[in-house]
Amino acid sequence: MSTAGLSIATPTDTTILFTRTFNAKRPLVWDAMTNPKLVPSWMFCPPGWTWAECEMDVRVGGKFRWIWNGPDGQLALSITGEYREVVQPSRIVHTEIMKMGPGAGPCGPEDGGSEPWELLATLELTEHHGVTTMKMTLSFGSKQARDGAIASGMEHGMEAGYKAMDAFLASQPHN
Repeated sequence: MSTAGLSIATPTDTTILFTRTFNAKRPLVWDAMTNPKLVPSWMFCPPGWTWAECEMDVRVGGKFRWIWNGPDGQLALSITGEYREVVQPSRIVHTEIMKMGPGAGPCGPEDGGSEPWELLATLELTEHHGVTTMKMTLSFGSKQARDGAIASGMEHGMEAGYKAMDAFLASQPHN
């Protein structure tokens, strides 16, 4: 599977592997992905949605919280987790709980929100001649949960965000 620059594989029944390159040095990609002041400038936000919170304490034991509101101003999506491993600028392992809220539209039990997805995310960044390769593995608790994530079309929003990150990275003076 592939969506523009994002390659998608399912190496096991419970994992999704996303691979993508960025035409930028690894420290710049790392900063774009770990600085809470920069993340909202590139991470995909569906039309009509707004960022409500972007908090990140990127250290072992630190937590993150990303929250978007839908067009009606209600909670549409929250992604929260805790960092288990941080090796700057090459590797992050964190837990992740993703939950759609009522502001996302029809999305779950009585439209009050969906059941949360829980996963373990492993991000690895390598650089070769100024090009950074990202490998992100999402590990789910079951094949059903993994398949649900695949069926959601999440890769389209991810790639839209990564295209915005490409533009952000190209605009940086030390790229």
